[in-house]
Amino acid sequence: MKKIKHSKFKNTGFLFELLTRQITLEILNGSEEKAKEIIKEFYGRGTQLSKELRLFNLIINEKYNSEAKAEKFIDVVLEAHTKLDYNKLQREKYNLIKSIKENFEINNFLSSPVTNYKILASIHKLFEGKKNDVLDIKDIFDSKITLVEHISTNSESTLKAKEDKLVEEYRKQEKDLRLLTYKILVETFNKKYTTLDKSQKGLLREYINNVTNTSKFNEYFESQLIETITSLHSMYKGMKDKITKIKLRETINVLKKQKIGKKITDEQVSALMMSYELIKEIKNVNGTKS
Repeated sequence: MKKIKHSKFKNTGFLFELLTRQITLEILNGSEEKAKEIIKEFYGRGTQLSKELRLFNLIINEKYNSEAKAEKFIDVVLEAHTKLDYNKLQREKYNLIKSIKENFEINNFLSSPVTNYKILASIHKLFEGKKNDVLDIKDIFDSKITLVEHISTNSESTLKAKEDKLVEEYRKQEKDLRLLTYKILVETFNKKYTTLDKSQKGLLREYINNVTNTSKFNEYFESQLIETITSLHSMYKGMKDKITKIKLRETINVLKKQKIGKKITDEQVSALMMSYELIKEIKNVNGTKS
């Protein structure tokens, strides 16, 4: 039987994730918001792409307390997918890809890593498998198992859901304890952007711009790390408030433990962002410009 070959170009959910990341990059660079306009045009209400994206999001976000319920839910979503106007969906997808190629360097655009890539690929394979009869049964089965484990709350694959919950908890904490991660920025860029200072914008800009050039970003990150630790040390020496002094000491210790490996992790970026936020808050309290 013919095996389904996953195509990034045909994966509605994957392309939407990349366009969302591109929106963030355009905002940070102050450039023309091309990605935002593409999303408005092709993922707007009433389009087949928007309807397919909704089915992607249902599988990504829903959780059930048993694998049996999760499997039934997936079957319902697959059945709903068959109700889409497939010919119209294909035309919309063709025009979407054409627009992306016209506005972005396609290799760079597609090279950005997506954390839930395996889930998006599995959803796409099941959608394709539902439409075709001569496909690899094992390939379909493996994709379905991946999604059942993702949706089932009693599965080890619920780590991402726990991480999402943790991010939500960070949002509720005091300002100097927030981990302003890339994910939070993407989800709420229109609300959070104005609160970021020059250092934070610079870090995120380098992080996104150099997602495929790890050596360049590593050098930038290391220089910022050294500079930030020095600034925090200086603040610590002159700080009289005991609580703030404890926060400074803990932050310095966290930063000193950072190891610059082959690839800077999201957690390391978050730690530096948190440090920038703490420095910003202390300067605001002291009436010093950032």
